[in-house]
Amino acid sequence: MNLESAKHQVPAIPLIWLALGLLLSLNGCGSGTPPGAVAGRGGVYDYSPSVIQSGDLQQIWWCGRSPNPVNPSQDTDTILYESINTSTHASSTPVVVLAETAGAWDSAYTCNPKVVQGSFVNPLGDGKTYTYVMYYVGTALPQGTENSIGAAFSSDGIHWLKYPQPVIQSTSPAVYGVGQPAVYNSDQKGGIWMFYEDDSPASIHIEATSTDAIHFTVQGTLTSNGLDPNNPQPTWGDMAYNSANKTWYAAFNLPDRNPATTGFVSPTATPNSSEVGQYGIQLYQIAEGSLLSGATPWQLVKTVDTNSTGYECNFLAGFLRDNYGNLIVGANSTIQLYPSISNPQPNWDATPEEAGSSCRTETWDIGYPSSWSPSDNPLALNVYFNKKVHEVTTGWIDPNGGFLLQSTLGHLYEAPQNGATVPFYGCKSGSVNYFVSRDSACEGSRILGLNGYGYAQPVAGLNLVPLYRCVTNQDHFVSSDSSCAGATTEGLLGYALP
Repeated sequence: MNLESAKHQVPAIPLIWLALGLLLSLNGCGSGTPPGAVAGRGGVYDYSPSVIQSGDLQQIWWCGRSPNPVNPSQDTDTILYESINTSTHASSTPVVVLAETAGAWDSAYTCNPKVVQGSFVNPLGDGKTYTYVMYYVGTALPQGTENSIGAAFSSDGIHWLKYPQPVIQSTSPAVYGVGQPAVYNSDQKGGIWMFYEDDSPASIHIEATSTDAIHFTVQGTLTSNGLDPNNPQPTWGDMAYNSANKTWYAAFNLPDRNPATTGFVSPTATPNSSEVGQYGIQLYQIAEGSLLSGATPWQLVKTVDTNSTGYECNFLAGFLRDNYGNLIVGANSTIQLYPSISNPQPNWDATPEEAGSSCRTETWDIGYPSSWSPSDNPLALNVYFNKKVHEVTTGWIDPNGGFLLQSTLGHLYEAPQNGATVPFYGCKSGSVNYFVSRDSACEGSRILGLNGYGYAQPVAGLNLVPLYRCVTNQDHFVSSDSSCAGATTEGLLGYALP
C-alpha cells in the first residue's frame, strides 16, 4: 500500500489490454458490505471513491487492497467497481477492474480513480471509440514516490484498456508527485478538464485541459484565497462543477491529528504520524471566474469530521456526479459527498489509543453520503448526559453510550456567515472528558471536529445566547448560566443563536 498523508498511489499497467477481473470476484475479502458503508469489504481497505449516476444506476470505482489478477502475489492497491440500483438497493459484487502492470510506469501501485463518460475516438490507436475514461494514479516505485496520472478506456466501465504512458507526468522522483485527479467532461465528447495535486515542491492544485482525453495543457494553479489558514496546503479528495450556478466545489482534507493527542502510532504511518487518514473534510465553493484568479475567495460551506459522523477518520471524499462529471444537484440545491471513513465508530469512552487504532487502514470503507444545501438550517448545540459525563455537540452521539438530551443551548452556523465567525470545536481529553473550545488545536487535547460558528460578543438586534464553559470534578459542559448551575465557570466561550 502506497500512502502519504492519506493520498494513495496508483499502480501502473503497461500499454496493453487490461480487462482485469472480467467480473472476477475478490478472494478472501470478507462477505458483503460492512454495516455503515455504501461500499467496501471487511478486513481490507477501500477508499477514495469515484461515483457517477444515471437514472437509478449508480456506479462506484474506488481504491482497495486486493491481489492483482494477473499476478496474485502482488496484493496491494487495485481499483474496484460496484454498481448499485438506487431504487431496489440491489448491488453487484465488488470486482477488480484495474491493477498494476509488470514492467510499466504503474507497476508498484494503482489507485485514486476518477471516471467520466464521453465519446473518446481512437485514443488507443485501435480505431475504436470508447464511452468511459478513467484517470488514476500510479507509480513504479515501491516507496510510493514519483506518482503520475494515467488513463484507461472502456465501453462498459468494467473492462479497461490502458493508455501506455502517463497523461500527467510526475515532476519529481523524491516526493509523492502528482495525484488526486478530479475530472469534468466539458463537451460530452473528448473535452476533459482535469484538476490534480502536485506536491513538488509544495502542495498545489493544477488545472489542465484536453480535447482528446490524452494530451493535456496546463491552464494554471488554483487559488488558495479563502482556504483555512489553520490548514495550509491542504490535500483534497475531489472537485466538481455545478453548471447551473457556474460554481466549483472542492472537498479538501483537514490535517492529520496531532499524534501526541491520540496515543496510537500506526506501523504503516509516516514518521511522527499517528493515524493514517485525516479526521475531517472541508467543503468549499468558489465562483467559476475566480478559480485561478482568486478574485473572490473560496467559501467554506460545510465540515464533515469525527464530531459530525463519529468516525475517527473522514477523508478523500468523492462527489456524486452525472455521467459527464457534472455535480448532481437535488431538491433545494442539495449536493452529496461520499467520504472515505474508518469503520465503525469508536465507543464514546474509547481511550485515545483505542480511537486512534480504529483508523487502521484495514478499517477503511466508503461511507454513506453527507449532504449540503444552501438552505440548511443552523445546527442545534445540544447538552447530553449519561449519568456519568456530559457531551455538548451539534453532531454525533454514541447510541450505545446511554446519553439523554438535557437541553438545547442554541444554534450555530455550519460555516462563517452573518457576522458569526467564531468557531467552536469539539474536543476530548482522556477517555471520557468531552469539552468545547475555541482553539483549533483543542488546547493540546484530541480534536473531534467543528461544532459550528457563533459570535464573540452580543449583536444588537439578535437575541444571542451566552455560552460558558463549566467544569466539575469529572468532566466539562457548557451552560448559558454564568454560574454554571453551581459548577466552576472556566470562562465565556462566545454566543450562539437562540
